[in-house]
Amino acid sequence: MLNIEKKAVAKAVGMLACALLASPAAADDAARIKELERKLERSMQLIENLSAKVSELEKAKAPAPAASPAAADQQARVEALERQVAQLGSGISRRSFDDGIPVHGFADVGLAHSGEHNPIFGKGRKGFNVGSFDLYLTPQFGDRVRSLIELVFEVDHDGDIATDLERLQIGYAFSDAAVAWGGRFHTPYGYWNTAFHHGAQIQTSLSRPRFLEFEDKGGILPAHTTGAWLTGALPLAGNRFGYDVYVGNSSSLRVENTATTLSANNAAAFNSQVSAGGYAGGGALNMKMAGGDSGSYMTGFNAWIEPRAIDGLRLGVHGLGGSITDDSADRNRTRLAALGAYGVFASERWEVLGEFYRFNNRDLSGGSGSHRSWAGYLQAGYNSGRWTPYVRGERASLEQKDNYFAVQEFGRSYRRFVAGLRYDLDPKAALKLELSRTSQEDLGLGGDDRYGAAQLQYSIRF
Repeated sequence: MLNIEKKAVAKAVGMLACALLASPAAADDAARIKELERKLERSMQLIENLSAKVSELEKAKAPAPAASPAAADQQARVEALERQVAQLGSGISRRSFDDGIPVHGFADVGLAHSGEHNPIFGKGRKGFNVGSFDLYLTPQFGDRVRSLIELVFEVDHDGDIATDLERLQIGYAFSDAAVAWGGRFHTPYGYWNTAFHHGAQIQTSLSRPRFLEFEDKGGILPAHTTGAWLTGALPLAGNRFGYDVYVGNSSSLRVENTATTLSANNAAAFNSQVSAGGYAGGGALNMKMAGGDSGSYMTGFNAWIEPRAIDGLRLGVHGLGGSITDDSADRNRTRLAALGAYGVFASERWEVLGEFYRFNNRDLSGGSGSHRSWAGYLQAGYNSGRWTPYVRGERASLEQKDNYFAVQEFGRSYRRFVAGLRYDLDPKAALKLELSRTSQEDLGLGGDDRYGAAQLQYSIRF
C-alpha cells in the first residue's frame, strides 16, 4: 500500500511539474521554475526518507511475537510516520490539481468635464469619477465543458453602487467549429459588442460608440441576450470563417412613467415631429433575464471571414430581429429588424474598425407603418510603441416616429467626433485622454445641443 501511495505521490509531483512547465506564464520565468523544481526535489527526498524509515520500522516490528510496551511504542511511531507520508502526498496532490478558480479583473477611475446642457439630459458631468470594477471568471471543468462569469460593480447616474451580473454563460465545445452556450451573453451583433466587454483597459479608446453602449448607459440595442448561442470558426481554402446564431428572450422597453405623463412633461421640449411619434421618454432596454410574460423571442446571426490575402482583416455581416414591447400606457409593440456590416483591420501598427447598422422597424400595435433609421462609426488608431493616438466619427439618424427609438431616453439622432491618446504604462495598465464634440438632434424646441467634452481615464487589468 505504501508503494502505491509513493507512486501516486510521484505521479502527482510529476504532473505538477509538467503543468508548471506547460504554463505559458511559468515558461517565461525560468528562475521561478528552477525554484519550484528544487522544492519538488526536496519534497521527493523527504518522501523517500520517510518511506525508508517506515520500511525499516516495519521490518523491525515484524518478528515481535507479542505486544509489549516497546512494541506498542514502535507501532505508534510507524503509524505516525505513515500519516506524515500520507499527509505530505495529499498536500502535494492538492497543490497539483486544486489551485482554485483564477479570477481576472478590470477597474478604472477618471476625470470628466462635459459641456452638455439641454432640456432632456441636463448639464453634463464634471469632476472625478469611479468607473467599474469588473470580476471575470472562467472556471475549468475539462476539455469540453466551459463557463464564463462576469460580475461588475459600477457607479450609477446618481453615484450609488450598482451590481450587475453582466455574463453568466455555460457552454459545451463539440469542436472549434461548434461551441454551444446557454445563459446571459453579449449579443453577437457587429464586432465591438463581443470583442470588448466591460473592462475598459482592453479597448483602445476610452469610450464605446454611443449607440453601442450597454443598455443602462444609453445603448439603443440589446447588448445582452438571455438565451442560447451557437458559435464557431473553421479554416477553408486558407481563409478563416466564423459564425454566430442565437435565440433569446425578446427585450422590452421599460418606461418609468406613463405615456400621458411623458407627453405632458415633454410637450414643450419636443418638436411636432417627435410629438407625432407618440412618445418621448426615458425608457431603457431590459433583456428579460428572468423571462417574461410575452413569450416572444429574438433571433440573430453573425457571419465573418478573415481572408488569407490580407493578414489582420475581418469582414462580416449580421442581423437581429424580434418583437419589442414597451410598458407605456399603450404598450406599443415594434418589430425590430436590424441588418449590418462591419470591417476590422488590426496589424502591429494600425487598428481600423467600422460598423454600419440599418433599421427597418415596423409598428405592430399602432399602425404607423415602417420606419427606417441607421447608425454607424469609423475608428482608426496607430500604435507606435506605448503611444496610440486615435480618432473616431459616429453618426446616428433615428426616426422619431418609430416608437422603438422615441421611447428610449437615448433614442435621439446625433453626430460625434472623438480624438484621443492612449499610453500603455505596461501591458496591464493604460492612461487615456479623450476629447469629443457632440451634436444632439431631435431634442425639441431650442433643444438641439452642441457641446464638447474632455475625459481622462486610468484603467488596469489583473
